[in-house]
Amino acid sequence: MQQQPKVNKQSIYQSDERKPGRRVCSKRSEIRPEPYTMATIRIPRWAGIGVGLLTVLLLLGVEAQVPGFGKCPKVPVVENFDTYAYLGRWYEQEKYPFFFELGGKCITADYSLNPDGTIGVLNTQKNSITGNENSIVGSARIVQSARLAVRFPSAPFNVEAPYWVVGTDYKTFAVVYACSDLRGFINAKVAWILTRKRHPDIETMKKAYAVLDSAKISRAYLTRTDQKNCGEELVKVSKGVYKTVVKG
Repeated sequence: MQQQPKVNKQSIYQSDERKPGRRVCSKRSEIRPEPYTMATIRIPRWAGIGVGLLTVLLLLGVEAQVPGFGKCPKVPVVENFDTYAYLGRWYEQEKYPFFFELGGKCITADYSLNPDGTIGVLNTQKNSITGNENSIVGSARIVQSARLAVRFPSAPFNVEAPYWVVGTDYKTFAVVYACSDLRGFINAKVAWILTRKRHPDIETMKKAYAVLDSAKISRAYLTRTDQKNCGEELVKVSKGVYKTVVKG
């Protein structure tokens, strides 16, 4: 039997000089895949824009939820704001969509005076599914008149957020507004209607709506807060004296 000639395997994997431009594998080199790029995996541009917008809104502050373009509008606030008259419990009736209150009901805000002169803040709500109660503690400082800055140390973003009292009679209702913007290009805002009673009458709500309309704050984004089947309610008996009663 005729012996087969020996083949030089190394020459098979080396470049073939007789065919320029032809790519031939080299046994000595290691083949590595090219890294993935944006062009390779074809991520749509709108996805990147959406992520960027979400990041900006988070950086603007935890309070802000309704996005818009341009600078924050100029909104009037209460003149000669009486901090002491504003203290006590408020029940949230309506608000702009607010991330940290999703799935919450029976939402209340309790304001008290801290020894250092700041205002203590205690926000409480119940989970509408489980019924479990949770709360968050913070503090507020007066920036100017009825313009306050609120901070919640345990929040994911421990930054000061604006809290502007646009209108209140201290006894029945309060309208609160907040807005933050990023160099005038984009803004995010939120608004609340608070009342002293868990179930206010229509006249109280009309007064709050009138304040919103006068300040040119849109009511289109307002959503109703569920205050049904909440149990106890704090009722004012006399000046500085409150008692707890069971109500729906």
